Amino acid sequence: MSNIRHIPEGTSLNNPVYAIHNLESRLVSLDEQQQEISSKYPPGAQRIRGLAGSGKTVTFGQRAATIHKEHPDWKIAFIFFTRSLYDQIIHERISTYYQKLSNGQKPNWNNLNVLHAWGAKDRDGFHRKLAKESGIKALDVNDVKRIFGRSVDPGIAFEYICDQLEKQIINYPQLYDVILIDEGQDLPRAFYRLARNTLTEPKRLYWAYDEAQGIGSLIVPKPEAIFGENVVNLRGRAENFNISYRTPKQLLMIAHAVNMGLLRDGGVLQGVSKTKEWEILGYTVLFGDFSDASVKEKKLVKIEREYDQRKTDPQKHPVNLHPIDQNDFPYQDAIGDILKIESFENEEDEQEWIAQQVANDLHQGLNPRDIIITALCGDDEKIYFKNLKQVLTNYEIPAYIAGTDGSRDIFQKDGCVTISNIYRAKGNEAYKVYACRFDYATKPLSWKEESELHKRNEALVAITRARIWCVVTGLESPIFAELRQYKEQFPYLIFPAFNKNSLKRVTDELD
Repeated sequence: MSNIRHIPEGTSLNNPVYAIHNLESRLVSLDEQQQEISSKYPPGAQRIRGLAGSGKTVTFGQRAATIHKEHPDWKIAFIFFTRSLYDQIIHERISTYYQKLSNGQKPNWNNLNVLHAWGAKDRDGFHRKLAKESGIKALDVNDVKRIFGRSVDPGIAFEYICDQLEKQIINYPQLYDVILIDEGQDLPRAFYRLARNTLTEPKRLYWAYDEAQGIGSLIVPKPEAIFGENVVNLRGRAENFNISYRTPKQLLMIAHAVNMGLLRDGGVLQGVSKTKEWEILGYTVLFGDFSDASVKEKKLVKIEREYDQRKTDPQKHPVNLHPIDQNDFPYQDAIGDILKIESFENEEDEQEWIAQQVANDLHQGLNPRDIIITALCGDDEKIYFKNLKQVLTNYEIPAYIAGTDGSRDIFQKDGCVTISNIYRAKGNEAYKVYACRFDYATKPLSWKEESELHKRNEALVAITRARIWCVVTGLESPIFAELRQYKEQFPYLIFPAFNKNSLKRVTDELD
């Protein structure tokens, strides 16, 4: 493979580039479940829920290519929410696979549309296209800002414009034969109804969402809550992906723990409170339960993330296939500590330390593209990123602020370390991720009408961008005490029992 890096002769075997080289050398392929799903496109609706990095985008991209190859006259839409995914989806997910199916032919992009959910003046999007076809003015960010009299969180703004469009449309145009929605957790309920109403029969609407990754939304609703009773039936067509191919086990477990607040001082905030649901997420409950009695007595629950050899074939259905978690991974010495936690008294010290670490990363042989620096949403974010870029420049490290220094659709620039807010980081990944301003995980922004649930969702997104290493930084705060406890508990998580009555958000949904 031409994109596999060269390692200079004499490089020490404990150098991290050996671990990266090993991962680059492995062919990316779908597992048995994903391969079956990508090749089929049942009539009606289908939902896939799964872990971050479990291959939902890959699966949907291959399904889109398969449908386009077998039905070139069908109108297909692949819809997503993160602008920086344009290039990734078009070139890496759909186009490449279609060319494999068609002996090098290129897709007909007139019939296979890759669309941002909203769109903008310089880029078509599903909402914008539907409004235009319906003879209705499409609202944009500035319109919403003017209506609300202030800047509005993107999720809230998009929900508003979808609600408005739904109220205005009288006769829906039939725009597509198939719609695939990636990042479904970020989209409002009205969007799903708008999408379904533009489909020809039998209304092939397929959507995927990441467990607990809805940055702007706290509830992932059931189909009847979106479409109404007896409109959409998912029986036999709801799939769960519990294998994370991108994120190492330790990072995934700690991301889940932070997201739910399993050891939060004020109690668990969100999570699943049924043993079966933990199993769907890929965990085994070793002891404890979620009964009212256990909650009242504050009994402990202990879980681990391992396959059960008594129930399944680990070669076909392991819970986590990340290479560094396999016993035979040849470069364990090159891995070192995959989660580093550092807190500071001020952000100037934080940024200086990050720059020193990145300089060392590059000295060891990592490429700038191997590194993403992302931050939880906080006050004066633009100033924070500008200052961070300057500190990196002081160390002669070229940096690129995604969405600011270039096209809003371009996430990475050759030769540069990417700095990104958490919204643009979603859907992207790097071998090493610096998750900074992590103190904001417990500091919701009142001007954005956030809650701590939003912030902990951001925290999960930040950690799960990492393919191998994650460095968490920020001002000293309670979240760092949590992180250190989770790291000490690994490979287990031990926490007080909780159930629906004690949660702010319940993610149980057995169906």
